[in-house]
Amino acid sequence: MDFTTYGIKAGFTYKLSGRHLFEANGTYYTDPPSLRNSFSNSRENNATVIGLTEEKTIQVDGSYIYRSPIVKLKLTGYYTLMQDASNISFFYADGISVQGADQVQTNGFIQEVLTDIDTKSLGAELGIQAQLTPTLKLKAAAAYGQNTYDNNPQLYIASNFRDKSIETFSYGYSYLKDYKVAGGPQQAYQMGFEYRDPEFWWFGATANYFSNAYINVSPLARTKNFYLDSDGMPFTNYDPEIARALLKQEKFDDYILVNLVGGKSWKIRDYYVGFFASVNNILDKTYKTGGYEQGRNANFKTMSKDIQYDPRVFGPKYWYGYGTTYYMNFYIRF
Repeated sequence: MDFTTYGIKAGFTYKLSGRHLFEANGTYYTDPPSLRNSFSNSRENNATVIGLTEEKTIQVDGSYIYRSPIVKLKLTGYYTLMQDASNISFFYADGISVQGADQVQTNGFIQEVLTDIDTKSLGAELGIQAQLTPTLKLKAAAAYGQNTYDNNPQLYIASNFRDKSIETFSYGYSYLKDYKVAGGPQQAYQMGFEYRDPEFWWFGATANYFSNAYINVSPLARTKNFYLDSDGMPFTNYDPEIARALLKQEKFDDYILVNLVGGKSWKIRDYYVGFFASVNNILDKTYKTGGYEQGRNANFKTMSKDIQYDPRVFGPKYWYGYGTTYYMNFYIRF
């Protein structure tokens, strides 16, 4: 495989005064696809992703910066468009069917290949700190973003058979446009303080609020495979209202994390001795950091049945953050 890539970036800074600055940047560049998303199953064969091409990125951002002896502030707005990306997922599938001239029903370990993926990120970030006294500093930050799919990518599955042959089955469009891109909270807010004593000890605390995190949806469940039976006709009991409820993207609960940090140092002759300690999630909050929908049952019939179980047999998988964690470091500097 051979890819030719390039990039261009331009920007400027305008200083209205020593305290007020404005910045703007624009970027366009291309990248080769990663090895991970170039081979459909590199452990078994040398097959490359169909229609593989360079990934394009457009980025624009603008900032206002304020600096004074007491207050420092930066406000930034950004827009990012990523195009023609690819992604490969691996899972075991039960009875996913391919409609066409020849009806195919497959069971086994498959590769789900998503190509021509466009995503869009739009948002703003704010950071501010105020040195209220020589020893006390207040700080706050906010990030408000919206990360969504910007088109309907193409999806096909690849499967290896015992005779080492490779078959691919196209599902056409995966209707992901306007679904949220998973990958952590899209909104975050922080407030905190830091105290530094002249006797060389310091202490700080922050409260962090996170929201608008979403599960990673199953692309296969957003294709025609979801509502078509093996005969190429819609399921007899297909209900659009129930389908919309089944395919609604899960939004995780908001959560608050409180962190503490501090330290102390001493000078003993020509040596510096000290320690640094932190306690994260001091309230021992339980929270989801991410997750994904399973593609094993990716049609209306099997999903409607699975949703009736508690817990679901093939429900979403989740990751959770740590509870209260502790860290301490001692050091000698000479």
